[in-house]
Amino acid sequence: MDVEPSVIRRNIIIALLIIMGMLAGALTWFVPEALRVKRERDRRVAEAAAGSDMVRIAGGSFTMGANDGAPDERPLHDVRVNDFWIDRHEVTNAEFERFVRSTHYITTAEKPPTTVAKDAPPAQHRPGSWCVRPQENAIYADRRTWAEWVPGADWRHPEGPGSSVDGKGTHPVVHVSYDDALAYGKWTGKRLPTEAEWEYAARGGIVHNSYPWGQEPLLNGAYMANAWQGSFPKNELKDQFDYTAPVASFPPNNYTVYDMAGNVAEWCSDWYSNAYYAEIQPNPDRTAHRNPKGPETSNDPTEPGVWKHVVRGGSFLTPDADLRVAARGREEPQFTAQWLGFRCVKENQ
Repeated sequence: MDVEPSVIRRNIIIALLIIMGMLAGALTWFVPEALRVKRERDRRVAEAAAGSDMVRIAGGSFTMGANDGAPDERPLHDVRVNDFWIDRHEVTNAEFERFVRSTHYITTAEKPPTTVAKDAPPAQHRPGSWCVRPQENAIYADRRTWAEWVPGADWRHPEGPGSSVDGKGTHPVVHVSYDDALAYGKWTGKRLPTEAEWEYAARGGIVHNSYPWGQEPLLNGAYMANAWQGSFPKNELKDQFDYTAPVASFPPNNYTVYDMAGNVAEWCSDWYSNAYYAEIQPNPDRTAHRNPKGPETSNDPTEPGVWKHVVRGGSFLTPDADLRVAARGREEPQFTAQWLGFRCVKENQ
């Protein structure tokens, strides 16, 4: 039986409408998915260009320092930083080993000290570094009671001769001087963060927070960093770690950056001056200081005439309550220790 032409036309139109509907549905899924894939590819390309596992921090303004902390954290002042990339975690033993293998670099701790106090014991004239060796009545505030120069201690032997980093590739590298950190940064095409960049990244976009995760040392009763619990020198190990912990053992902050508190202290590029914040006190109109790079000279009243760089973040030796984002430390450029490491940053490409 012949089919009416009108019926054929109707069936063709219906078929075309069905096909068009299917195509529209496919496009509705495909276009967003294609855009997602492109964004993910662009992100991977950007991270590869940045050099390793890094996080892009969008620039912005924040209030730096703290009025309830140490005198060198005052006064509060507004700062603005440009976009930058920061290592997602502290530089690890495995990453540093690749650098050493490629460059045959010899660290500061592996060479005889260039400056030694006249009354220093003979051991301090030999290659080595500072390790945690608490005396019976050690006092946290007095490093002389718990730190000891150990000949043979270096990044490969973090606790001295007989120790090693075997099986600790994901632990942060320690016993690295400021110069060692600079050399690594140059090899990777990165640099050390400024103090402002470091604090901006540590705050994670939270306004006026005391810690990278909020206002209290613990978050809902949970330990958020590798730090010291108990009366020094007895560590109660409530966070499950004694000395260093593998990087990223604790949750990241809101910028997905790990270990901005505890584990190991981190070098910054700025010279340290106790009065620096007061010298750049807030502008009357609250205009933010742009990308501050620290003072031109160093000043530590506890050791007049000794130039030091800023150290940030605390370490496994730091009590939980002292892991504040505004807390400032300082060390001589050639200083190396079992509790001192670093991470790098890179300009936004």
